Amino acid sequence: MSTGVRGSTALSNALLFCLLSGTSAVYAQTSKDDAAKAADPASLPAVKVTGTRENSRTGSADGFVPVTAVTATKTDTPLIETPQAVSVVTSDQMTAQGARSVAEALRYTSSVLPELQGGSTAGAPYLYSRGFTLEQFLDGTRMPSDTSFGYAIPNFDPYGLERIDVLHGPSSVLYGQANPGGIANLVSKRPTTTPIHEIFATTGSHRLAEFGFDLGGALTQDGKLSYRVTGLASDSRTEVNDTKQSRVFIAPAVTWKPDENTTLTILAKYQRDPNVGYYNYVPASGSILDNPNGKISSHLNVGDPDFDHHTRTQYSLGYEFEHRFNQTWTVRQNLRYTVVSDDLANVFPFTNGFAPGSTTTVNRYSFTNDETAKFFTVDNQAQAKFSTGPLSHTVLFGFDFQRILFNQTVGSNFVEPSLNLFNPVYLPIAGTTSTSDDMIRMKQFGLYAQDQIAYGKWRFLMGVRQDWAQQEDNNPLQGYNFSQSERAFTWRTGVVYLFDNGIAPYASYSKSFQPQLGLTFGGSPLKPTTADQYEIGVKYQPPGFNSFITASLFDLTERNVSSADPDPDHFGYNVQIGQIRARGFELEGQASLNDNLNLVASYTYLNSVNTESAQTATTLSGTTVSLQNLTPYGIPRHVASAWLDYTLHAGTFRGLGFGGGVRYIGATYDQTNTLHVGSRTLVDAMIHYDTGTHWLFSLNGKNLFNRTYVASCQSYGICHFGDGVEVLATARYRW
Repeated sequence: MSTGVRGSTALSNALLFCLLSGTSAVYAQTSKDDAAKAADPASLPAVKVTGTRENSRTGSADGFVPVTAVTATKTDTPLIETPQAVSVVTSDQMTAQGARSVAEALRYTSSVLPELQGGSTAGAPYLYSRGFTLEQFLDGTRMPSDTSFGYAIPNFDPYGLERIDVLHGPSSVLYGQANPGGIANLVSKRPTTTPIHEIFATTGSHRLAEFGFDLGGALTQDGKLSYRVTGLASDSRTEVNDTKQSRVFIAPAVTWKPDENTTLTILAKYQRDPNVGYYNYVPASGSILDNPNGKISSHLNVGDPDFDHHTRTQYSLGYEFEHRFNQTWTVRQNLRYTVVSDDLANVFPFTNGFAPGSTTTVNRYSFTNDETAKFFTVDNQAQAKFSTGPLSHTVLFGFDFQRILFNQTVGSNFVEPSLNLFNPVYLPIAGTTSTSDDMIRMKQFGLYAQDQIAYGKWRFLMGVRQDWAQQEDNNPLQGYNFSQSERAFTWRTGVVYLFDNGIAPYASYSKSFQPQLGLTFGGSPLKPTTADQYEIGVKYQPPGFNSFITASLFDLTERNVSSADPDPDHFGYNVQIGQIRARGFELEGQASLNDNLNLVASYTYLNSVNTESAQTATTLSGTTVSLQNLTPYGIPRHVASAWLDYTLHAGTFRGLGFGGGVRYIGATYDQTNTLHVGSRTLVDAMIHYDTGTHWLFSLNGKNLFNRTYVASCQSYGICHFGDGVEVLATARYRW
């Protein structure tokens, strides 16, 4: 799968720099008689082309550098021909950086803010992109997100992933209801006919013990049946006193390929987290503001070690089917059933900070939340490739369906023992009383069509979609039962021009929609949020170099944003006077400059503003302010990162490599924009050694200088400490 040769060039340059550019193939020249070659300059040496290519339905990459990403178009389209910003984190990058969660894997991705809640991210893995929630998809199918559900948010281990594709901005044309920040598509490891055998062990900070394996290969001699099974088990403490993280994960997969035109892949995942990790917060006084008693320890457990627990179970089962009838028509069906169950019991401080008249003690309440989200999705596609005169078309037709069942039982008790944050003494917790029993049912059916047109050096994309959505919400404890139906038409369009030198400017427009559950005080159901985005940019894939760079400017606006009704007599109801505008610039590049050097770098400038809002909040002085014209909390204006990995392939130290990264996250504010949270610069580093036979060793350090910092503050009573230093040592054995 070559991007081809455009324009006029010499044969040798075409082969070496053009034909293989953007692929994972390599070349080697061989000859049996060098003297004969020298004597006959007209003769050409034999050329042997070898290489590997990942599954065409997931995308391809070489080391750190992506080439294609099916997520953006649902077709095997080169990234340089896609008129929208797309980021890709490959498995090689995740391994090099020692990523142990999806959030950690996205630390070096432009516009993505994966750890807004710092050390609490494990307990609530909320991701953000371009200032909005970044929803997680698994192999192109939707999973729960924090906008519709509480804590039942999946957190699949990245060891089971081949890559993570981030499609920036609205994506409803292909995926239906979704937040405007974009989607993070987790692409599972697939079966392969090439044998894969790996086991590993990791130990390190917080008494970590982790073991895993990745096995795959052909099950039959003809390669028609192949398999992959990935798994791990881990157990550790955390930097917060008396909290743990533990996990068991396994992901089997089988591919049946009866002929060259038909493929069926069955994918399954099971993950059990008996101990999810820490989730809590501290007041601003003593964390980012001075307190007469000093600083609150980042190791303090503000909850209760005897009462708190948090477990999560998630599993997924599905298949991907593809059949090519001829050179024109291909059909696909992707089906998946995903379940996420989450059981949380926690003691939290009141959100107004310290108790009145105190600078040491917080009043607390107990909270329990037991919820289960069940997702059934099926996506049917028909693709046609044909030409009409000088125009080459890749047309995609599809209809998809999803059904969601969500149940949430909530309990609380607002009279629990207080806690001195500077001299904690934990007293017995009384427990909770059920306050809500919510059953939500959702259905969505969508029809979509897309045409990708190639005309000379021009690439055009046009897509349309019609959605029908139904929602029912029944909560007998809170006394309401209502249903609503919505329909939405979304579309996108874009254009790219491919210069011969690898530069490709582009422009695009896209829309999204997201239904909202809830009622206004007048009894009207909330309208779906809608968003549109204008984006222009340039992509650069220099011929002859394994690198890819994207620069983009975007203007993204979300409308019909709802918030709690500010009238105290309308408690429990919503108002729908809200609009958020995000404008910014992104620059991101990946490069494998040679066999020795890999580089990832990004910079993001983001100006996010609540241009319309009915929501209010209270400052430390007790003043009530409107959130209109303010920046949403925790969203920095500047974010930059860079990672460099250098490996020696010759000499005495052959196989030795080292690297490191720097992450800069700019200053942010709380929701009233009166509390300033300073910027931070964090340093990561790694050393690795490949023995050249079977063993590989690595040592990773994250936040290497153990900087203590606050990741964000929502208010004067809710601030989150960031992760401290973590050092991991890993030994891998491959055969």
